[in-house]
Amino acid sequence: MIDIETKIKKAIGNNKLNPEILGERKWYNYFIRSTQLIWARNNHDGYQIEVYTKKYGTHLSTIII
Repeated sequence: MIDIETKIKKAIGNNKLNPEILGERKWYNYFIRSTQLIWARNNHDGYQIEVYTKKYGTHLSTIII
C-alpha cells in the first residue's frame, strides 16, 4: 500500500493535484487543506498540505512542499 505523502507528491508531479489552489476541498477519498507558506513567517517558501479523512475528519498527515 502506498503511503499518503508519496501519493500526494506523485499527484502533484503528474498535475493531478495543484497545491496553488488554496483552501479546503475534497480530493478522492480525502479532505485536503492547502496553505501557502511565506518565508518571512516560516523560513520555507512553498505549500503546506494537510490531509484528513473525508468521512470522520481525522488528521492523517501534513506535507510541506
